[in-house]
Amino acid sequence: MTAGRAAVGAVWALVALGTAGIVALLPGDRSLSWLALVLGLGVVAGMAAQLVVGEQRGFVVRLSAAAAGSAVLVAVGALTVLAGA
Repeated sequence: MTAGRAAVGAVWALVALGTAGIVALLPGDRSLSWLALVLGLGVVAGMAAQLVVGEQRGFVVRLSAAAAGSAVLVAVGALTVLAGA
């Protein structure tokens, strides 16, 4: 596994932890706005991680994977909150 792919996995893990924490700790009406914040921070973290890696080839693909994976994780958390509401 290359460093770029490891960075994508690290961003996904960070977003998954943030999403799980918000869903578990906050009530439904407040958690959706915090999930939006987690998604934004996940995208920014993905950009920062890919810039730190510094590998030019495949940058857009890895950044897209980090953002899309973050969106899926947050969407699952949001659906969990809405199903419980």
